Amino acid sequence: RGIIIKEIFSKFKDLGTVGLGNIIATLISGIFWFYFASLLGAEQYGEVSYYIAIAGIVSTISFLGLGNAVIVYTAKGEKIQPPIFVIGIISSIISVIAVFLIFSQIGISLYVLGYVIFSLATAEILGKKQYRSYSTYLVTQKILMVGFALFFYYYMGLEGVILGIGLSFFPYLTRIYKSLRKDKLDFSLIRPRIGFIMNSYVLDLTRTFSGYTDKLIVAPLFGFAILGNYQLGIQILAILTILPGIVYQYILPRDSSGDSNKKLKKLTITVSIILAGLGFILAPIILPILFPKFTEAIEVIQIVSISVIPSTINLMYISKFLGNELSKIVLIGSGVFLSVQIVSIFILGELMGVNGVAMALVLGASAEAIFLVTVNKVIYKLTD
Repeated sequence: RGIIIKEIFSKFKDLGTVGLGNIIATLISGIFWFYFASLLGAEQYGEVSYYIAIAGIVSTISFLGLGNAVIVYTAKGEKIQPPIFVIGIISSIISVIAVFLIFSQIGISLYVLGYVIFSLATAEILGKKQYRSYSTYLVTQKILMVGFALFFYYYMGLEGVILGIGLSFFPYLTRIYKSLRKDKLDFSLIRPRIGFIMNSYVLDLTRTFSGYTDKLIVAPLFGFAILGNYQLGIQILAILTILPGIVYQYILPRDSSGDSNKKLKKLTITVSIILAGLGFILAPIILPILFPKFTEAIEVIQIVSISVIPSTINLMYISKFLGNELSKIVLIGSGVFLSVQIVSIFILGELMGVNGVAMALVLGASAEAIFLVTVNKVIYKLTD
């Protein structure tokens, strides 16, 4: 029996390491944003969310979809990191200059550059399956984010929050530097993988737009106060999806190297159903106590909690398709999500207000899940 327990512990040691790091990081981030929500109120909280949405979109545009390429090909033992790192840094510097000329905000500019640096560093770590280092990086960045954002907020106001978040990414430039010194810079490795990288790029764009477009639409249509209530619901959703996100980060390198864990994927989907139920039941009990200024967010949280289930299903199939280098399928699925969500926001938002915007998120995630499951079963018939 002791041997069996030891084998189980050994098998899931890496998952536990990634899980613990993600849980701690998400809790730090969640407490930070909940504190700011109670400090700022719905309208200013919505305004900060709007600017971060802009920064997030520009960051993804400059990232060029390089993250999945680093994870997948590093897991396959290919030394693709140096040329990708150089391309990513050059692209982000160009974006920084463009952003500063357009918005004249140093905070958004540094956020973009820092995001690319941190994302490249963590992608390499995941590709090498260095899960302890990944967790350490993740938690440290969140601690730095809290410290920098609070300091610059009290010094500069709302713009200081974004500046602080951007600066929290920069210490991880050392990882990029060490990798560039260690491995040969060979751009010929990029050419045969352009198709995968481009599909991943469009995938990242659609994912990012699906994560931020709702905020860009809600703010001008309904105002910052409504966006603030909606964003609080999204923040709760981020906590509910900690576990599926952890499992995704754990299984993607393994799916890429042919070591899929079917039982873990099915268990994760089962747990997501429980998490959705908890979010629906606990929202009206806890929210009035912790956030009395955000009463409109109660129903929003109940609605978006439902999306935990299809979102988890999506992550499990996305890992499978990316692991088999079928990024085009994942890309189309993200397009389905974004199309359904945007159309639903305009239709349901007018009919139901912020609750309609929340419902649009559920419909988008569900449409994507139906697409991915159908393609898997009917066309590719990959085993679950």
